[in-house]
Amino acid sequence: MKMRKLRAAGLGAASLLILAGASLAQERGFYAGYTVSAEQFDATFSKSVDNTDPDTLVPEPRRGMVFHDQDSADTVDIAAGFVVGYRTAPGDGDAYLSTELDVMFHSGEPDGRLAGVGTSPDRKQLGESWPDAWSLDKKRSYGLTLRLGFLPDSLQSRDMSLYLLGGVRLFKSRFSTTFEGCLNAEPCSASEFVSGSDGRDVDPVATTWGLGLERRFGSGEYARRIALRFEATYSQYGDESWVADFPDVRVTVPSMVEAEGIGVTVSMVRLFGVAD
Repeated sequence: MKMRKLRAAGLGAASLLILAGASLAQERGFYAGYTVSAEQFDATFSKSVDNTDPDTLVPEPRRGMVFHDQDSADTVDIAAGFVVGYRTAPGDGDAYLSTELDVMFHSGEPDGRLAGVGTSPDRKQLGESWPDAWSLDKKRSYGLTLRLGFLPDSLQSRDMSLYLLGGVRLFKSRFSTTFEGCLNAEPCSASEFVSGSDGRDVDPVATTWGLGLERRFGSGEYARRIALRFEATYSQYGDESWVADFPDVRVTVPSMVEAEGIGVTVSMVRLFGVAD
């Protein structure tokens, strides 16, 4: 899935390069600055409990069955970070192309609880999908973004431009669950349930597309060297999946996390060596 996302992002980047044309020559230079974003981040956790192993210790009626469970949660992820990039533009000055790297630090952590699926009233016996609590903590991310900008006549006089953007972003996140249930072949009472927590690092790759508006300003030696950007973006996160194996009772538990987000970003950058 990650490779499919990366290929899609690569095709999008190639499309931007083709649109920009081959005559990129005059306006060029490095830039650096700060960025903040707010994203409506939606995550879905899916879990299956597979009791189809012929030697499973799961008793009837759950023996040979597969239980599927799913839960979704959302949060507003506020992030801040740093950007550095390089900009170049065609000879007529009506468009520009930039390549940008950034690092962002996130605060979003959606959390939820599975309903639990099984044949017992509390769905906590061996072989059932227990009603686990879960959370996905977005810690930081690294992005590579291409921006193709246009300067319509109506905006040039205001030192403003419109642009399309596309890119990929690698997230460093932590997925955690807490659980309570029975690990014995014989039915457990509530006092016999075991409980605990589990966590794993997940590193989804997201593809991001969006639209932006840039306003150039400044005076003196900084004339038109400061840029303020406003962006609206959509991100599709690559699926992260794994399988937990319980060989003592011959049960496997495939799990998956998937997510998407719609966000807005504000950035301020300082351009170096950009021709006026």
